[in-house]
Amino acid sequence: MLHKFILLQLIAHLLGDFIFQPHSWTIKKKVKAVTWYHLWHAMVIFMFSYLLSFDYGFLKCVTLLTIIHFTTDVLKSYFQLKFRRKESFYFFTDQIVHLTSLTSISFIYYSYCGVDFIFDIPLKYIAIAAGFIFCAKPSNILIKNIFTSLEISTPTIASSADENKDLPNAGKLIGVMERFLVLSLILVGQYSAVGLIIAAKSILRFRDNKKNEYVLVGTMLSFGIATILGIIISLISVN
Repeated sequence: MLHKFILLQLIAHLLGDFIFQPHSWTIKKKVKAVTWYHLWHAMVIFMFSYLLSFDYGFLKCVTLLTIIHFTTDVLKSYFQLKFRRKESFYFFTDQIVHLTSLTSISFIYYSYCGVDFIFDIPLKYIAIAAGFIFCAKPSNILIKNIFTSLEISTPTIASSADENKDLPNAGKLIGVMERFLVLSLILVGQYSAVGLIIAAKSILRFRDNKKNEYVLVGTMLSFGIATILGIIISLISVN
């Protein structure tokens, strides 16, 4: 029951902090330490955290969780303006605080008040939903910040005006679709098919010599995330 409750709050965090937070909000929150976008984002967090708790009594804890989230985001914006450090540093610190707070508050509420779900959903389906949500926009942002922390920059390739150029955001969409596919294959036990997808993508990218290492790192991270999630969800399903 506790694992289910924490996982639901994790889904709420992924939806509120990644899926339903426009990139424009993230940019505008870097301009000032406190903006209306901080408040609007906190309201989104409150909504998803309360709705996905499936427990009327969780209201006070959701309020506390939202206040902590809002305060953390404000402090993040303040320190970004005050101290010039890698964006990935603030990202990982911010996420650690958010995940620690939602886990701690969920655990305390469960321990002292218990959880009274309005309706119950099997843990397996909650885990699958969390896995696919994480494989979408959150994984793109995670991989981007891993690249930044390791100082891996996007290679630039000179091209003439008449050469074909990559579609905007095509790489992000490809990454999401390949993680969805890999996760789906692992959940149905088709591990060998994952290797075929890696090989196929490598062949398609072989001509881009200057991008080989960059694409390889991104592909391994992308497939690694989906594979680990698939294995974890499979273990949860068995138990």
